[in-house]
Amino acid sequence: MNALITVETDAFEHRHLKPHFINPCCFGEDFASWLKKELTETAHFDFQLSDPIQEDYGWGLWASHSKDRYWIALSYFGDGPQEPPAKWIISVTYDRGLNLVDRLFHRNRAGVEQQLRNIVRETVISNHAIRIVSDSSYEP
Repeated sequence: MNALITVETDAFEHRHLKPHFINPCCFGEDFASWLKKELTETAHFDFQLSDPIQEDYGWGLWASHSKDRYWIALSYFGDGPQEPPAKWIISVTYDRGLNLVDRLFHRNRAGVEQQLRNIVRETVISNHAIRIVSDSSYEP
């Protein structure tokens, strides 16, 4: 299951196209960098994070915990620059990888996945410039 949070914010660039963008929707580089910094400064954060990676829909980070990997995606909600406030979708997805044996027999530890979802959510809502529009990620 993907953990989805839809947010609105003008805290991150969403109007000016950069020359290295794959397409006109690839905003979120500064959002992903901010999220990585905030997550790594969170107490008891037991995940290793990759540098932000550009995708055709936005940016993302790999979060690794033991043998488990999760993809944190920041998707810009639009077909190019738009008027403020910009909408973003944040998702957390468990990645089984390409190894067939691991895909068949390795099981994601659901508690770890939910922990990551909760930490991402709490980090995002701690920034008062970000407003949650919808949230299906949080479980106490």
